[in-house]
Amino acid sequence: MIGRLLLVCRLAVRDLRRRRTETALLLLAVMAATTTLTLGLVLRDAAGDPYRSTREATHGPDVIAGAGWPAPLSDLQKLAGVTDHGGPYPVTAARFQASGRTSDVQAVGRDSAAASVDQPALTEGSWVSDGGVVVEAAFAGAFGVRVGDPVTLDGRSFEVVGVAVSAAMAPYPSGSCLVAQGCINGPMSADTPEGLLQNPGLVWLTQKDVRSLDPDHLTYVTNLKLADPDDAQTFVDAHLSGGTRLQSWQSVLEDATELAKDSQILLMIGAWLLGLLAVASLSVLVGGRMADQHRRVGLLKAVGGTPGLVAAVLLAEYVLVAVLATAAGLTAGTLAAPLLTESSAGLLGAASPPPMTLSTIVLVTAVALGVAVAATVVPAVRAARVSTVAALADSPRPPRRVGS
Repeated sequence: MIGRLLLVCRLAVRDLRRRRTETALLLLAVMAATTTLTLGLVLRDAAGDPYRSTREATHGPDVIAGAGWPAPLSDLQKLAGVTDHGGPYPVTAARFQASGRTSDVQAVGRDSAAASVDQPALTEGSWVSDGGVVVEAAFAGAFGVRVGDPVTLDGRSFEVVGVAVSAAMAPYPSGSCLVAQGCINGPMSADTPEGLLQNPGLVWLTQKDVRSLDPDHLTYVTNLKLADPDDAQTFVDAHLSGGTRLQSWQSVLEDATELAKDSQILLMIGAWLLGLLAVASLSVLVGGRMADQHRRVGLLKAVGGTPGLVAAVLLAEYVLVAVLATAAGLTAGTLAAPLLTESSAGLLGAASPPPMTLSTIVLVTAVALGVAVAATVVPAVRAARVSTVAALADSPRPPRRVGS
């Protein structure tokens, strides 16, 4: 059995060495599919890493609650399972202007002292002070705002004293809506109700400054810490009421990683499309090569080779290419993954691709072998069934001549 296997491998390797250009093309076709598939699988569980890092650094809340007045939020703070809280903090809508550009924002009033739950982490500057505004990092990056820049909120002048990130809301422009007016993420249309905020950013001021902007239209938000963070969505489902808005940290994570997950889905789709392209390419190349190998098939049969051995030799060539392409694709995908996990402007750190797992290796290998077998099994079996005499009698086909 071992001798037969060695014979098959030696014959396959010899034939591949004779056709190096075709072998290289086959290798590249399968490698493209395996590399893309590896990227999709490796990045599948890494998209949420920056949010989790931000949540840990900022003591992120398990549940974010909002209401039109503080009383319902104070009642939530006393519920069983709530171990700590921050707020209630006043929130208002405002018109933000900087460097000739204008945007809607949600202005949250905070204390100058650090909070035990949701204390935004500064990436530049200092925390809120009278007359100073701290801008959410992704929003600041989109508007080119830096510490020391003058800005206006509803016509009032403020100075940017800091830039920060928070886990209580997804980075701009995917943030949730805190104000009573409501928000819309995307372009306005003729049917859009008036008064909605369009793609609002997030800024923090002192509570005194927020109340001075629009004291008659304040909403309030509080951040809750639970004994078991994994129960956050259950807590939200159990305590939803008409006058209170609740959002779990898992929901914020979904919003924060939406773009990364879309990229991962596109990678998976691309991998399967490249796999189909590889099957088609292999089928064309294999069909042409099988037509040139009839005499070789006859020689193998003449020296005692069975149809099974002949088919195995023909299949082994492409299986070897698939194995090499799998190794190259796994390596290339693992090395390229960090290039696709750059840090988000509104979060801390970058996604750390998890180590290569056995399930990823097995799946990528199975796909590569499946591509090779699917493209070659029918031509190989058909060639193996050709009679010895017919195969030996096969002669080179003269080239077709065009014209006279």
